[in-house]
Amino acid sequence: MRSKLHAIAQTFVEQVGSDLQRYTFVFPNHRAGLFFRKYLSQYMDKPMFAPRMMSINECFAELSDLLVADQLTLLLRLYSEYRRLKPDAESLDQFLYWGKMMLADFSEIDNHLVPHVEALFASVKDLHTIDERFQYLTDNQRQALARFWKEFQDSDKHHPNGKMHQRFLHTWDLLYPLYTALRQNLLRDGLAYEGMLHREVLDHWQEIPQERFRDQYVFLGFNALTASERELMLRLQAMDRADFYFDYDSPYLRDPQNKASLFMEDNLRLFRSRYKIPDSRLATPSNDIGDITLISVPSTVGEVHEVHRILSDIIPAGSQDLTRTAVVLPDEQLLIPLLHAFPKSVSKINVTMGYPLRATSLYMPVAYPEQYLIPMPETAEVFIEQMRACLLSMRNDDNAEGVYQITKVLDRLQTALKTYPNIAFSVADAQQLLKMLTLETTIPYVGEPLDGLQVMGVLETRALDFDNVI
Repeated sequence: MRSKLHAIAQTFVEQVGSDLQRYTFVFPNHRAGLFFRKYLSQYMDKPMFAPRMMSINECFAELSDLLVADQLTLLLRLYSEYRRLKPDAESLDQFLYWGKMMLADFSEIDNHLVPHVEALFASVKDLHTIDERFQYLTDNQRQALARFWKEFQDSDKHHPNGKMHQRFLHTWDLLYPLYTALRQNLLRDGLAYEGMLHREVLDHWQEIPQERFRDQYVFLGFNALTASERELMLRLQAMDRADFYFDYDSPYLRDPQNKASLFMEDNLRLFRSRYKIPDSRLATPSNDIGDITLISVPSTVGEVHEVHRILSDIIPAGSQDLTRTAVVLPDEQLLIPLLHAFPKSVSKINVTMGYPLRATSLYMPVAYPEQYLIPMPETAEVFIEQMRACLLSMRNDDNAEGVYQITKVLDRLQTALKTYPNIAFSVADAQQLLKMLTLETTIPYVGEPLDGLQVMGVLETRALDFDNVI
């Protein structure tokens, strides 16, 4: 059974031929682009220039002079503006939790092109008030606000005295001035956060030089679109520069009772396909998906051991063509146990996800520095240097890459101390920043992306099809 990407690749080679170099194919992620390039090559009977492949975020970035700033830069700039608006601001290490939440909300607001942002940030005491005052919001925007307020209300469970909760209530009135101040701060230096860049591209659409636009864009494998992604696609379509293909062949997806079809009707109505793509699946629902087996396992480690049995059953003796088999992990911490649980017959493995540093022994000095740095240093600068020395003393052949990744984080912190002299960094500030950034850092795996058993996270499976999925 061919995948949808296979069918689209064959159609474009047959219909476009050597003009493929004029096309830019846009995917939800890079993984789908790698597979699509492979499928194109299978249908080419002569050498030709390959088309461009990119993610949707890269598509926006090409149309703007702005650069997306890293999270450390965004947090420190946000805190600088926060201190300017609130002279009695709490310390940086206390602000980080709320700062990350604010940045996520600001980006979501811009990604969904929310109108009347000032009204959105007006004093709102409960969800009932939101429903009454913001009738113009879409259902998706209301759900986003509901999720935010649930996190906010639940924060008191972790802080019984309610001080952080009350502090955020006092901060609520500052959110709109803080939102606008951060945007101005970033624009002065040609920077943006992701949602802001998307909104800026659309707000200044007429100012984009025509040479920045590619000849033809082909969007593949999208489903749940943000408002900014939807608007970008509509505008490119209006310019007659865009083509769209969705993986909606399955009869199950066309069942209106299936919530997975929520966006299907809207997408098919708005976005047109230039070429007719043959259905990549069988027509009857009974044969569409194949066998589905649900296995009850009492623990996550038990799941990993079950993978060994399943792979042993489905791999033909002596077969090593496992590219069409994927193991999808909901928890990246299962990766190392999984790699040790594969049958000996699996010799080629492609891991698309990194291994989290927080699951290694190197995270211990980061999480509990007082047990490793004795006595604890008195300044942030000395803390960074001593932490670097501590990690280098732990370095060996097995953890060298992890030490390298954490020292890169320390380098960024050291640069931040010099870049933001207006912030008096304490040891607690440096410790919290290091912990936060290390929690989000992974050790990358290097391998051949199109060969062997595919091990990936859930989001990396978008737009891809496999014969066997565990």
